[in-house]
Amino acid sequence: MSINFSTGTKWLIDNPGFYDSKSWLNDYLPCARETVVFPEKYPGVLPLPELVEVGGFVLPVDGAILLNRESTIVLKGESKKRPCDRGKAYIRSPNVHKWFDPTTWRSIDERKGNKAIPALEKIPCNNESVVIQNRGPLAFDLENVPYLRMGQLSFAGSLLSKDYVRQLLYTNLGELLFRNQAGVRVEYYYNDVCGCHRDYNHFLEPVCHNVMKSCEKPHCQVSIVPLGSCCSICGSLLSFKVSNCDSKRLHTLQTILERAAKEQNLQNDLDYHVNYYSSKDYGIYLQAIIVDRKNYNEKSVNFVKSLNSSVNWIKKLNLQSLANYKLQYSGRPYNPDITFGSVVLIILCVMLCAIVALIIFAHYVPHHRYLLYIPQWMYDPRRWVAYNWRGLLHRSNFMFARFENARSSAREPPAGAGGRMPVVMGYDAENDSIRERAFDNPMFSEEPAALAKKPVGKKNEVHLPTESVASLSDKSHSKKDEQELTEIKLISSSEGEDTEEETME
Repeated sequence: MSINFSTGTKWLIDNPGFYDSKSWLNDYLPCARETVVFPEKYPGVLPLPELVEVGGFVLPVDGAILLNRESTIVLKGESKKRPCDRGKAYIRSPNVHKWFDPTTWRSIDERKGNKAIPALEKIPCNNESVVIQNRGPLAFDLENVPYLRMGQLSFAGSLLSKDYVRQLLYTNLGELLFRNQAGVRVEYYYNDVCGCHRDYNHFLEPVCHNVMKSCEKPHCQVSIVPLGSCCSICGSLLSFKVSNCDSKRLHTLQTILERAAKEQNLQNDLDYHVNYYSSKDYGIYLQAIIVDRKNYNEKSVNFVKSLNSSVNWIKKLNLQSLANYKLQYSGRPYNPDITFGSVVLIILCVMLCAIVALIIFAHYVPHHRYLLYIPQWMYDPRRWVAYNWRGLLHRSNFMFARFENARSSAREPPAGAGGRMPVVMGYDAENDSIRERAFDNPMFSEEPAALAKKPVGKKNEVHLPTESVASLSDKSHSKKDEQELTEIKLISSSEGEDTEEETME
């Protein structure tokens, strides 16, 4: 449980120091004989460690170096760790930290990973101590900051008074430390403040300006936005409008939540945060935020529903009435990254895998009884090629479509409803069987029954066979007919002329 009613502390996030490779170009640290080269403009202040061994400095036009009283700089010393071969090492430009950015600061509660803390309480509160250590480059941006409100400021190990900070803002060193410092007022609060910020609504917009871009999509159907939060969250919210900031009421609500979590064995599943929010425009609210520690699974919602049905808030919190009591909770969980297009893509992929598996199954087990219940065009790719607008039932033979026997097909009856087109067949005389064929051969255009009734031809008459079942038993008779058909009397040309002369006489 995190309560900021009492004074807390905010630390500046850790910066890479002078002897950190992240502070140098190409991650190259200078050795004892190499020169440190700053950028031409260095918009910040670089604190140096107590002992610095380098070959020299190339200082920037704009910039500053912060030295402690115990600092020692040794120029062109001896390098015992590694050889100095490059001659120069280039330092990076400093990162500028925004004062009203929650990622600039860290606290004890954030180290514990409390997800219920609103964004407005992740920046220094009005009565909190601010600690800025001298471990790395220092540069702050006071954009949209009307007030620098804090309990006290510890800068590089020294406590700075309110008057000193006011003067520091408008010096050359202050302009390097704080950008956009014009018009910023400095206020110190030594006593307890009602909540984290006085008139919290004045700070909400500049803080959310730095937070909205990093807001995650809530994984619930109905999200909530607590006071002091910039992003929608999934969880539950208890809010009571009160007339004053009573510390006893706040600790009572904290105790109720802790005991209920232990009774339901949810200490490791929930994060919760309690604090006051005060404003001249909206009044004073006591707010409790309860969220799931890991993924949202409605444990926080069920916890608050059970708690609300068993606790008398008027008696426990010493309230006059529940007229200004508000209970909010999120809806069912869902994944916002799954869109309609992704669902359709998943369905198409499943259908494609099913069709491929069906084709493989039909290839290796073509006569399986389960295939009778599935349309053939689903697992027969040859039917996909032969598809036409009249349907899949009326199709041409795929393999020998160019040699279709049109005459034989014309004699066959058309296929019935739901049936297949008849396949062109041929008779095999040697095996006395009918075989499938896909071209028109006049030798196989008649059935065997019709051949038996056909009359035998006379002598000196040539009949072309029309079926492959023609008899070949009488070979001698066939040869004699062939000779008679081919006997032709040849007459010489001289005998022909004598015959003509006799005729003329």
